Amino acid sequence: MGELSSLAESAVASYLDDPLAHPLVQRDRRLGRQSSVLAIVPHFQCEAWLGDCLDSLVRQTRPLDAIVVVDDASGSPPVAIVRAFPQVTLLASTENVGPYRLSQEVIANTGYDAYLFQDADDWSAPTRLASLLAEAERSGAEMVGCQAYRLISAEGEVVPLTYPLDVNATLETSASRHALMHPSSIVSRDLVMRLGGYATGLKFGADTEFERRASYVARIVNIPDFAYVVRNRAGSLTSSAETGLWSDSRRAVRQIQLARFRENADRVAAGAEPILTPIAVADPIPLTYVAGPRLASAAGGVWPA
Repeated sequence: MGELSSLAESAVASYLDDPLAHPLVQRDRRLGRQSSVLAIVPHFQCEAWLGDCLDSLVRQTRPLDAIVVVDDASGSPPVAIVRAFPQVTLLASTENVGPYRLSQEVIANTGYDAYLFQDADDWSAPTRLASLLAEAERSGAEMVGCQAYRLISAEGEVVPLTYPLDVNATLETSASRHALMHPSSIVSRDLVMRLGGYATGLKFGADTEFERRASYVARIVNIPDFAYVVRNRAGSLTSSAETGLWSDSRRAVRQIQLARFRENADRVAAGAEPILTPIAVADPIPLTYVAGPRLASAAGGVWPA
């Protein structure tokens, strides 16, 4: 399915005209320059690039409140690399579950206002966090991404990746448009928890699934700044034969998501509310503390205890 029917388009647009009418819309707190932010870096066999990734995070002009690397059962957590950055925490999973289940576990147990995502083989411009928070404060957005450059490692080529400034408007009408690069974004904890978190039952594709649910109850934008560099390399989650963008497993996940997208469009067109719960949920995944500072707990104190 490429585009929504004109009936569903107008219905979704009407639904979004008055977002404050929905009970899941946050009315009290806005993200801004003073918000506490934890950067989450899921890691799986990215030792060759993790140092550059972390260096770009510790050099942010608006310092992060904390940074955590969550190793996805790489075989051996990247202890030496992380210890070169004393302000970075390292946690580890004994089971390979994908980045969204790991990230959700961190978000559920910690108490920061917002979470900055970054893949372990990518890096950020020094002003990325400051620019994202400034836009969140200005616009009231609860999720903010940016423009990016793709580094094609095999060819040494850099390609600009552009995304719409108004993510909500794009998602109103398109079933297939990728409107935000999730690793380039920051998201409020309130939004994640109000929506029941990420679809932890999906090893990949949970980013776009979350963005579509969030678009019904929150403002989502991209800033015009090119503040993120994504590495295109062999063997990554988006390029491997098993999990790459054109793999059978990806196509299957896309079909599940498109079915939910159609269902929600039909519900809204009929005057009903969309389904806002995650499409697939797995049990929480235990994470082991390995190194670095403890994180601020959602319950007060520190986590892991």
